[in-house]
Amino acid sequence: MTLRRSILTLIIGLLAGTVLLIGSVALFTTRASITKLRDKLLEETSAVVSNRVHNYFDQVNPAIGFMRDEIFVGGDGFENWTYKARQLARLLDQFPDLTWLYYSDIDGNIFGAVRAEQGPIRIVYTHEENGRIAQTYALDFDGELIPAPPANDVPPTEYDARTRPWFKAAERSVGLVWTEPYQFVSSPDVGITAALALRDHSDQLRGILAADLVLHNVAGFLDSMEVGTTGSAFLLRPDGNFLAEPENRRRPGIERLYTALQTLNLPQAELPEDPDMRYFRCTRGGGMFAVRIEPVQLAGGTTYYSTVVVPAADFLGEAWRNAIFTVLASLLILGIAIRVGIWQSRRVTEPLMEITDDLEKIGKLDFDEHTATEENASPIREIALFKDSLGKMKISLRSFSRYVPRDLVLALLARGDEAKLGGRLEHITVVFTDLAGFTRLSEQLPADEAFSELRVFLEIVARHQEEHGGVTSNFTGDGTLALFNAPQQREEHEASAVESALGAIAELKALNAEREESGKPSLQARIGINSAEVLLGNLGTTDRFAYTAVGDGVNLASRMEGLCKFYGTRILVGRDCRENTGDRFEWRRIDRIAVFGREKPIEVFEPLGRKRAVPETLLEQREAYEKALKLYFDGKFREAEKAFDAITDDRASALLADRCRELIQTPPPAPWLGAFSVPFK
Repeated sequence: MTLRRSILTLIIGLLAGTVLLIGSVALFTTRASITKLRDKLLEETSAVVSNRVHNYFDQVNPAIGFMRDEIFVGGDGFENWTYKARQLARLLDQFPDLTWLYYSDIDGNIFGAVRAEQGPIRIVYTHEENGRIAQTYALDFDGELIPAPPANDVPPTEYDARTRPWFKAAERSVGLVWTEPYQFVSSPDVGITAALALRDHSDQLRGILAADLVLHNVAGFLDSMEVGTTGSAFLLRPDGNFLAEPENRRRPGIERLYTALQTLNLPQAELPEDPDMRYFRCTRGGGMFAVRIEPVQLAGGTTYYSTVVVPAADFLGEAWRNAIFTVLASLLILGIAIRVGIWQSRRVTEPLMEITDDLEKIGKLDFDEHTATEENASPIREIALFKDSLGKMKISLRSFSRYVPRDLVLALLARGDEAKLGGRLEHITVVFTDLAGFTRLSEQLPADEAFSELRVFLEIVARHQEEHGGVTSNFTGDGTLALFNAPQQREEHEASAVESALGAIAELKALNAEREESGKPSLQARIGINSAEVLLGNLGTTDRFAYTAVGDGVNLASRMEGLCKFYGTRILVGRDCRENTGDRFEWRRIDRIAVFGREKPIEVFEPLGRKRAVPETLLEQREAYEKALKLYFDGKFREAEKAFDAITDDRASALLADRCRELIQTPPPAPWLGAFSVPFK
């Protein structure tokens, strides 16, 4: 079966879902029509609310403008105050939504006109001369002021305008300012005040004009708005809190809308400057709501937001009920189509998933022994051919991966890099390992047996190097070159290199005990370790190259491996590596040697083993050796000779004792630095 035919079968099966698509289109078309009607209603209602709010608040600007330009022009505001109060009363009568119009001087004295809840307009006057106790007057038919009861039945109290929020806001501003909602003194109502500071030519404050509006008038208007079945309108402040809300909170559904709007919790930064439509799901009130928010810009720069909230069920409930039968029928047909699609797609996707898994393993250089062609053959011809080709590719890559360090390739894959010629300076630890006596071993054994013995040795050494984070860069005949801290950075790479060397020596020692019983020759390693900054990278030609390290530090590691035979040790380590391993190992300082091409001598050390794992006899021998070595460095050759001779079964001690005797016979030139030139491989 071809891939094209398989896909065609899948498409035919999925066509059954067309029925559901048709039902969905019908549903969404109906929903779109109803949504359009809803948006239109919200837009019209929002416009009505905005216009009504504009008309309500816009009365302030002409009223205060008339007060500024006609009533309080120059001079003392309290001069002829009775005449001015009568003008304020007439002005208040022209603006039915305003509650107060009044004037305050800089000493906190006021007079103005106030509208009682029921009854005529009253004149209120307070002055420091009468203890700032409000005096209330009514206007007779001739416009004269006659004493009268307080407006709104509020008892007169001491009143200092300088303590009121509108006074403080106006004296700090240049233009018209609006206060936050607050409780009026002369009324139990909550309202807001618009205030304007009067200033002379030198910008000195000479008085403040103010107008009060009671918010329950707006609330009553909002309560009369019909938005859908259970929707409502609100007026928000810039911080998202309510400025005015419907008074009839008991109307069906209004409480849920109220909770929904509180859940919206709009911060100032999210309130739109242009008309916007928002939809949100209320987490406390429940349900889906349509919300329209429109800014209302007032004179003086203050902005409020008319907000219309309607439950989506007011409009869409009927549409959902009408579509439920279509949805159920479509779901039944869709279920059948899905079962057919799943069955057919499984036949296509399962082989592809196997191929994907194999490719991911190949990307990680994880080559299992079986190939994709050995099981789960695909019924689709193209996929079957693909799996067969993948199996052949795995065989090729599995063979190729044995020629390249695995960690190097994984590092390139992780970085997304391509192997290129070139290198960079890096501080790494270099380890050279050599099989002692391999030349003699290859002469005694047939070639295939010699290669078999060498393979055992190299596998032990390379495994310990890789287990401790090293990369076996090259197999140098009967030895290895390993790099630690490359290509990936690793902490404590010096200690890891020493650990790998000690582990390999220990395993070879145990193996040699078994080989001795069977009459096989022992496998002994010589290991040189050095930490230095070297040139690290890909070396070779443009067609073929190898990942390796070159430099003086690499040469020193190779020379230390050769010195193991000279001093009779298994491992020799440079000073930099030894100092960076901390106190994890026990060490013996072997010698201070002069290297051709280097001005300063180098010191070499032998790791005896891990802390608290070295026999006491070996530690005592180490102490005796290093005491003798100090005498040698100090130029006390006779004393050093005796000290070295006292140490038995140690090639390094015997070598240093012979050297002391030579230096006694032929003293070195002064100054004596303790460095000695030794032969290298």
